[in-house]
Amino acid sequence: MKNRLECQVSSCQHYEGGLCSLPGIQVDGPGAKVCDQTCCSSYRERGRGGASASVSGSASTESSITCHAQNCAYNSNCKCGAECVCVGCCCDDVCSKSGTECCTFTCR
Repeated sequence: MKNRLECQVSSCQHYEGGLCSLPGIQVDGPGAKVCDQTCCSSYRERGRGGASASVSGSASTESSITCHAQNCAYNSNCKCGAECVCVGCCCDDVCSKSGTECCTFTCR
């Protein structure tokens, strides 16, 4: 299943103008009860100077999302069933995956 994926984490090397250049991401937070207890495990900090490791133009609105947030209403056998998913920031200065969150997370 492909999901519409929006990304607000501009400090990630895969970020391209609100999209992600990866064909798929992984959301973690096995015991999460709220959004900020989840994270995007696919996050990689952008190199110094803002250079991106992604290939320009490779970002897509669709992505395959593996989900380990077992309490999420959209999780079905570790696959996200949400039509649209937003990955955002849960702190001001994101420099690791722990600063990211799945804003679409909804506890069962």
